[in-house]
Amino acid sequence: MRSWIAALAATAACLVATSAHACGPYTVGLYEYSALYYRDAQGRWTGIDKDVIDELARRSGCKLVARTESRVRIWAQIGAGQMDMTVSALMTPERELLVEFIPYIESRQYVVLRPALAGALTTPAAFLADSKRRLIVVRGYAFTPTLESWIATLRTQGRIDDAPDQPTAVRIFKAGRGDAVVLGAHSLASARRADPAFASFVAMSYAPHERSIGALALSRQRVPQQDRDRMRHAMDEMLRDGTVESIKRRHLGDLSDMP
Repeated sequence: MRSWIAALAATAACLVATSAHACGPYTVGLYEYSALYYRDAQGRWTGIDKDVIDELARRSGCKLVARTESRVRIWAQIGAGQMDMTVSALMTPERELLVEFIPYIESRQYVVLRPALAGALTTPAAFLADSKRRLIVVRGYAFTPTLESWIATLRTQGRIDDAPDQPTAVRIFKAGRGDAVVLGAHSLASARRADPAFASFVAMSYAPHERSIGALALSRQRVPQQDRDRMRHAMDEMLRDGTVESIKRRHLGDLSDMP
């Protein structure tokens, strides 16, 4: 009798423990973008965001299942209640209706110009004034306020070339299409590392006092508040103990001399 009670108690304890630690599984949308998420020389997915998600899962105890998609499809699926969370999301009021943000990475956004144009196109206004000039942007990407307004004006004038992802944006720019491309500091560092000739292009800061903040974006509909709090606590620890900074340096090196 005593052994039966002990066995029942042990089973109940296991069930309680399992329930207490159940978090997920949650699908995490990752998109190919410079050092954030890319294929290494062996063709394996790696990058800052993958390492952050792996460490977040380890510390929080949440089961996080990565799914590679385009940025546009990720946000469409989050909006439709078909995906749970994503990474390196720029925070906007519209998105905040759908998700809770947990910031973890900071960057600047640069307008990368061909050398022959850099001397004349030093500001957004100068670029707008030269009606022949076209800009390449990654479809679905959010920008800091100054760039967002500038790009919106260019779009109304039919002067924007949309690329489906960051590698395509860099590739078509290098091939001679467009006069400039918008890249974050991480993307710029990765492009220069992959192709030293890319350093011949000039990176201009059209909004020197604005920074883009990348955040985890957790669906309000699909991820309960207690699990969002759990992941926020884990991320706070990762920021406080330098883990996120260490991950960044692993994939980017020192960015102190950018651009």
